[in-house]
Amino acid sequence: MLKKTIRTRWSLAKISKGIFFYALVLSVFLFFPFPSLAGKKLKEIKIPETLSPGLHHLLNIVGPENEESFKPHLIEKVLDFVLSADCTTSLYYADKKFDGTSAYYGFDIHQSLEHIIQLAFNPNIPSYAVAPSSIRLSHWTEVGGQNQPLPEIWKLLPRLKQPVVVKGAEYVENTPDLFTGVYHGYHLNRTLCLFKYKNRNILISLSKQTGTSDVGKKGLVLGSDENWDYFYSGQKGLTKTGLGWVRSYMYDSASIIVYSEIDGDTSRVRCGVFKWLNAGWAEINMVRKKHIHRGLERFGKTFKAIMEYPSLPKTRELVKNFSRIEQLSLEGLKDRIKTYFRILEARYADDSVLLKKYFSDFFDDGRYLSQMTREEMQSILALEYMKNILGKNQQFDESYFRKLAYIKGLNYQK
Repeated sequence: MLKKTIRTRWSLAKISKGIFFYALVLSVFLFFPFPSLAGKKLKEIKIPETLSPGLHHLLNIVGPENEESFKPHLIEKVLDFVLSADCTTSLYYADKKFDGTSAYYGFDIHQSLEHIIQLAFNPNIPSYAVAPSSIRLSHWTEVGGQNQPLPEIWKLLPRLKQPVVVKGAEYVENTPDLFTGVYHGYHLNRTLCLFKYKNRNILISLSKQTGTSDVGKKGLVLGSDENWDYFYSGQKGLTKTGLGWVRSYMYDSASIIVYSEIDGDTSRVRCGVFKWLNAGWAEINMVRKKHIHRGLERFGKTFKAIMEYPSLPKTRELVKNFSRIEQLSLEGLKDRIKTYFRILEARYADDSVLLKKYFSDFFDDGRYLSQMTREEMQSILALEYMKNILGKNQQFDESYFRKLAYIKGLNYQK
């Protein structure tokens, strides 16, 4: 009886301690003001119920196990909503799915759909190159059930009559969260649908997470997020002070991204993103609508800027230079990343806290570099290349780019 009483008290104490910690964490997330969200209050509006059948249909065709065929007439309400929704004053959200919180965000891109597809869905251009504030790593692991690249679907636009559907799978690792610094790696089922609707060309990109993500790791947004300078420690936990012990996960996620030509204007595309996310720890979803909305804004701002950039090189030049990065030897990659680390350290030399807490321990003995994969190193060089194209490294002279030159003769200048 005494042993039973002791066990009971111990269990209650353990539960109380757990409740205390979760209450503490919740208080941080729910009441701590997010700097990135301050000063912007949007009216939350639920998406009309008439859209639910179309949204369900789109998510039901994602993944190899779902054999339901794509039926454009079932998503007319969704397409009409994307073209009409005003996201400047409202935060739209949809029905919950898999206990996930949702949000919607829409914006216009002043470019043709062909241009967007050539850059964002090109088998020879990594997707993180056009979404560098959201994605650290990404690659399709299979297409059509085989180890093959994405088809060049933009070439189908001039003669597009019947819907074209491409299915596959992708691995993604995101950039550090603006508040907690955490980043995750996860796998997705992917589906692309290219079709015509009311004489407009439309591409819909669908994703559905498969399984739970890797445990969250500590990352940093260095300086302004617009610098696209990020640090990835590889250590489990959250970077936010007091929350380093947290083991976070993305339990489930899904997205529907609609790229639709505007009526009578083939040089302007409306992009509408529906997102669902269930993430947190101890199987508790800590995500709120405004968190998702802020992440979609972060993606949209960068994606739009790259797509519309007037001095962006031709696609064939981008492909050529990304190919040069992929062809570098392992030693060639390491030499350039060593230079990058030195420059990054110098770039943030005034931030003694960051240098003391992260850089000195990780970069001095080469241990951090030795643990990096080829893709991780390639993504850094690709990111630096894109940053220079968009004028984000103007504070450095030409010698900086010569140090990072992928191979002899590569021109970093716009």
